[in-house]
Amino acid sequence: MAGIGGQLSASIIDFALITMLALALLSGRVGTTRAFAGFIIGIIITGRVSFTDAVTAITSPAIIAVTSLVIVAVALTKIPGIGQALFGRTKLGMRASLIRFLGLTGLVSAFTPNTAVVGAFMGPASRHPGLPAHALLLPLSYMALAGGMLTPFGTSASLMVVGEAARHGLHLNVLDFALPGAMVALAVFAALVLAAPMILKRPEGASDADKAVYYVEARVNPGSRLIGRNVGENRLRHLQGFFLAEIVRHGRIISPVSPSQSIEDGDRLIFVGDFAHVGELHAINGLSIDGSPQPNALGAMFHAVIAHNSVLVGRTLKEADFRARFDASVLAVRRGEESLSGKLGEIRLKIGDSLILAAGPDFRSRENLRTNLHILDVEDPGQVPLSRRNSALLCGAFAIFILVAILQLIPFALAAFLMAALCVLSGWISPRETKRIFPFELVIILWGAVLLSQVIQQSGASTVLADFIAHQVVGLPHWAALAAIFMLAWFMTELFSNASAALITLPVALGTALQLALPAEAFVLATAFGASASFLLPFGYQTHLMVLTPGEYRLSHFLRLGSVVLIAYAIAAIATLSILHF
Repeated sequence: MAGIGGQLSASIIDFALITMLALALLSGRVGTTRAFAGFIIGIIITGRVSFTDAVTAITSPAIIAVTSLVIVAVALTKIPGIGQALFGRTKLGMRASLIRFLGLTGLVSAFTPNTAVVGAFMGPASRHPGLPAHALLLPLSYMALAGGMLTPFGTSASLMVVGEAARHGLHLNVLDFALPGAMVALAVFAALVLAAPMILKRPEGASDADKAVYYVEARVNPGSRLIGRNVGENRLRHLQGFFLAEIVRHGRIISPVSPSQSIEDGDRLIFVGDFAHVGELHAINGLSIDGSPQPNALGAMFHAVIAHNSVLVGRTLKEADFRARFDASVLAVRRGEESLSGKLGEIRLKIGDSLILAAGPDFRSRENLRTNLHILDVEDPGQVPLSRRNSALLCGAFAIFILVAILQLIPFALAAFLMAALCVLSGWISPRETKRIFPFELVIILWGAVLLSQVIQQSGASTVLADFIAHQVVGLPHWAALAAIFMLAWFMTELFSNASAALITLPVALGTALQLALPAEAFVLATAFGASASFLLPFGYQTHLMVLTPGEYRLSHFLRLGSVVLIAYAIAAIATLSILHF
């Protein structure tokens, strides 16, 4: 009885920890890193995983490989001429541009973390003179995700799956991913080239409602003529490009703002509108925008997007000391279709938030700029490109690294670590840069994902689910079992991160293969491909968040284009794996 009681108590603890993690992630109120950090602390304190085993998990080869590739990716982005390589000098049509752009994106993503690829390519895509960012950025995110499946080290999920599968005696290599990855990449490439121009086409005569809407904060100056008069008398309801949404007064938000609402000294006015008309706010006597340049100094203004690993994520502008950190003031903030409220300095920032910046003289020279913000207006501010000689040496070293990885001459984690070390020792990336861009948050998420997989496995939940799937597909074609594992991984990746989804599904996949006496390799690969099939929701993957606001996308764009891509991806993956393994 004591043994049964102990097992029941352990199961309750496991269920409670997993449920709290899921609720924290789904709520959006707790950052992914904090949620996993809390989960790690919880399972160590409760003894569900020993401290020694937990420490061993963080030093797994897969985590070492992922972090090393992040460092290598930063060095690769210093190679000059990315914009010209993506689009060339000759002006091409929409589909011809997509063919070149997406083809290169897919190839680079096979060997480089897709967040780094999207971060490096979204600037040149946004500055394309002939095509709007709306037509390029979402296809970029989708193709980077699909291209990452060409190799076992193209995505963090694939790396984690390969690492964990090796612990179970299954050793996957580049060739196991090459053919199904190529079919998936080609299917997504064709779907995007054919469907994206139609789905992402701007309607004829698009209205002002389709323009990018920013939140701009202005303050009422002491002695302003606006003070003592109401909104209607100050003609603040008759602006062409902006709408007065809120008044912040002594920490209290007044919304909606009626025409009879009076203006008082010290009021902060929150306007919503198209930032192209910011001169309209400058023209209002007695009103000023903090840190804003005058209308004739627009050369000091930049459009920036918050990076996935930025120190700004989860913090307010005040907490991050934004002005001192970057020598720039934030004039306006935009977050997809979400309505923001309150002072700009008190808004908690998220991945992909779009900012309009008024930059100081030192803005471009700040070393921390490119690791925290993607600047869309200019080519890599704050970054000194590598010389022609160093670029050639880096490309040569990276080619050798890829060859070593393909031939499996040494363990991949060791090869990635040596490549990262070479980048630092050769000066292609400085030690200070390495320290600044080291993905501490990603390490915590991956560490938590490994421990989550262990907890699910030791709780017996994976065995129960494997038995259920095996029972449901008895008598059906073998591909049906693969499809079930693929869909489970896909569903999990919409709830957790893709690495977490892969590691949660992996023990279920192995159990299902054992129950049905089918090749385990096929089910492991179905797990990897399903975990990277996050195409439907903008919040399911970091690169989608990165392009959401600058591309001016709505949920409908993800659902319409993402469903086409998901169907093509799933059919290609399941069909190819079935043909190869059954």
